[in-house]
Amino acid sequence: MTRIPRMGCDELRQDASTLASRTITVIADDQIYSVDVYDSAGHRRPDGELEAELRAIVADVAERRALGDLDPAVTVLTAGHRDRWSVAYKQLEKQPANHATLMAIQHSLFAVSLDTTFSDPPGSITAHQRNMKCHGTQPGHNRWYDKCVSYVFDRNGTAGYLGEHSPCDALIPAFMIEYVAKNAAPENIGIYSHNPTSSTHHAHVRRLRFTDVGLSVLQLIKEAEKEVEQTAKASDSRQIRFENYGSDWIKRAAKVGPDAFAQLAMQLAYYRIHGTFASVYETASTRQFLHGRTETVRSLSVESADFMRTMSDPASSSRDKYEALVRAANKHQILLRDASSGNGVDRHLLGLRMAYHRLQPLPSEAPLSDAEKTAIEDFFNDPILAKSTTFQLSTSGLFPAYYLSHTGFGCVVAERGYGINYIIEPKRIKFGTEGKTFKVGNGTDVDRFETTLRQILAELKVICEQSNEISAGDSSRL
Repeated sequence: MTRIPRMGCDELRQDASTLASRTITVIADDQIYSVDVYDSAGHRRPDGELEAELRAIVADVAERRALGDLDPAVTVLTAGHRDRWSVAYKQLEKQPANHATLMAIQHSLFAVSLDTTFSDPPGSITAHQRNMKCHGTQPGHNRWYDKCVSYVFDRNGTAGYLGEHSPCDALIPAFMIEYVAKNAAPENIGIYSHNPTSSTHHAHVRRLRFTDVGLSVLQLIKEAEKEVEQTAKASDSRQIRFENYGSDWIKRAAKVGPDAFAQLAMQLAYYRIHGTFASVYETASTRQFLHGRTETVRSLSVESADFMRTMSDPASSSRDKYEALVRAANKHQILLRDASSGNGVDRHLLGLRMAYHRLQPLPSEAPLSDAEKTAIEDFFNDPILAKSTTFQLSTSGLFPAYYLSHTGFGCVVAERGYGINYIIEPKRIKFGTEGKTFKVGNGTDVDRFETTLRQILAELKVICEQSNEISAGDSSRL
């Protein structure tokens, strides 16, 4: 599936050609190639052959770079404002060769980006995450963000995955990539000894060109580069791996649900840094319903606020803090269950808002009176409703994904906002955190959030073990 830029609202497209596709799109130095990954009999071609063809693409790009024969970086348009991309797209598709390139990308199975950069410092999961999402030194380049599935490989062979979110929830590609990483078939790995530039590969590799690109499109590319560079500079992300315990210890020693425990730790971290409660979004899955996707868990509750106050009160004992934790965690479980069961409020409010703005009365219905319109608009413009949906903490948890070294989640509020995707494994917890820089975010501090969150997780361990009379040396990672 591919996202097609359209003015005002994009289009998701999947047709018979896509479902029957036998090609992938490979991008290197913003140059685009189509590679056959299945033979004429419908069998997947051996890994050794595919590796040789990827090497041939890298060699071809290097040769064309030396000759000054590189096409414009149309790829960066997919990273910028969608209306700008829709204007450029309409101009590009008027030229037959460019239209053919766009169709070839659209009909391919997925995209593969071969980066010339690498994570700096090497081995840093935070640096790796930044490089994967926006190509490090050249933000927005060498990606085709419109593809539903994109794999990214840096110069050291480190791999990452980018998902275009609109066709499906993060849970689906996360399951897929975890399966792929776990079950890569050794029997498909072969050695292909032919010269990478041999014509043997040329029958399976086709360069996709963007030619005769007009000055107006070139100007739009420059605008997109500037926009994306500024966006990348304003973003600060951090991968937090807490290795001291995970869900096994939380269930055994804290005796509360692991998701509630993590949510309360994140809320407390925000409270300690900013001195106020954060409006919290947590994703709840509604996949038990036909076409169900998500609902909002409004994780900030009276009970969680009481927990944060109690944790911050010097007069509170460990027992007081633990009991507040349990009350808040139990309330969280109720909120999560209600949202997952279709009893949340945010999707309902969204439906009402869209119906009001987009739907006309049925023939048998009287039009809304001015008084009714005023009442509806007063409700949707109520400052309390606006504040409650300004989610300073935008969070989403995944299943225990052992093969995913890290994940990413963007903040939805620039000012003192954090986006956090977290994975609770039996022995550790992983938080993928993103916010704006301190200046842009008017006080957002991702570094301090990590430090504070680690301190809180350590404090909660002591509190729970003291309250439940568990020895500090009693296999804390179990």
